[in-house]
Amino acid sequence: RTRRKKTKIKTEKIQKIRHLRSQLSAITSEIAKLSEQKDECIKFKGFLEKLTPQEWKDEKDNEKVERQLSRKRQWVQEQMAGHKADERAEIEAEERAMEEKAQENSRGRRRPKREAEEEGKEREREMEAMRRRIRKKYPTQETVETEYQGIDSGTERELYFKQPKQLLDVFTSLEGSNLFLIQNSQDTEQVLEEVQQKIEEMQSKYETTTKRMMENISKLEQQIESENRRRKELKEQLSEKKNSSEQEKLLTDMCNKVVEVHAACFKEKEQYPDTHKMLKAIEAKLEELLTYLDEVEETELGRKQVEELEKQYNKKRRDKQRRLKVEKEDRKKESKREDSLRRSQAPSHKKVGKQIMFRSPPLYQEKREVEEDDGFEDNCKDHRVFGIWIDNEGMPNAEKPQKLT
Repeated sequence: RTRRKKTKIKTEKIQKIRHLRSQLSAITSEIAKLSEQKDECIKFKGFLEKLTPQEWKDEKDNEKVERQLSRKRQWVQEQMAGHKADERAEIEAEERAMEEKAQENSRGRRRPKREAEEEGKEREREMEAMRRRIRKKYPTQETVETEYQGIDSGTERELYFKQPKQLLDVFTSLEGSNLFLIQNSQDTEQVLEEVQQKIEEMQSKYETTTKRMMENISKLEQQIESENRRRKELKEQLSEKKNSSEQEKLLTDMCNKVVEVHAACFKEKEQYPDTHKMLKAIEAKLEELLTYLDEVEETELGRKQVEELEKQYNKKRRDKQRRLKVEKEDRKKESKREDSLRRSQAPSHKKVGKQIMFRSPPLYQEKREVEEDDGFEDNCKDHRVFGIWIDNEGMPNAEKPQKLT
């Protein structure tokens, strides 16, 4: 029987333990579920806090600060009221004690009026000193304020969002601002791409210009070297000439031609001309004009203007050649006319004998050849006068120009 009883008790305990364990596992799962819900709520709360307008947050913070100051003022007032009450009670007790003591001293005897007045004044002074002593024992309002320890109420700030419509309004405004920012970013990216494209175009343009200028510099250096060699050769030839008059005449003609070119370039005439200085100035002017011409030709409008000026110059040159040709023909006709007049005025000689018969020439058809003006004569003239000439590409050359066939 005892064994059955123990077995029964053990079985009940095991069943109770199992029941408690099941309850513990249910509570643990409930705790985990609630913990997940709490974490999710905290996450959503943080999200809503981020969406809350800053003005509303500042307003609530100011209200909280006002509540803290109000609690501090109330606590200080309560403390000061208690100290004041204790101070008044102590002062009243001291005053009663001093009054009783004065009454005991004055009982049974009569004093003169003057002495009584002096004793009253002395008593008033003692009472005033007593009041000051008692007031010093109690703290002032500033001391009480420094003793105050701020205690937070522990209440969290309420949420800004009370209705779902508020959250929808915030989402709508954020969506509009996001669309605006996306559009601005797209516009900025487009502008940035255009700027980058312009920069690349300018870089390629500057690289091409630099390359061309370096080629021009190398060509000019070669031409300068060839001109220096030619100058040395001419100098040696001039030094070898025995006829000084011809040399002086050649130098004078060259100096006059340099003065003429210098006056044409700078629109002024040197009072005391120096050939070397004028040649340097002419060369610098040529470099300046060639550089300006290259800069102008880089633009479409400048290229058109240069082509138009070239056409005008070629037209003027052809007109000049045509006029010179007409003058030459006129001179030739005048010469023929004078020869004819001279023959007509000469005495006639009668021919005697049989005339000599010439063989008839074969029939042929005249062909008129039109010669295209390529500026060869002007280039030869420039080379003969200045020692250099400018080709169609605008580059100076020191070699003798060759006629194109």
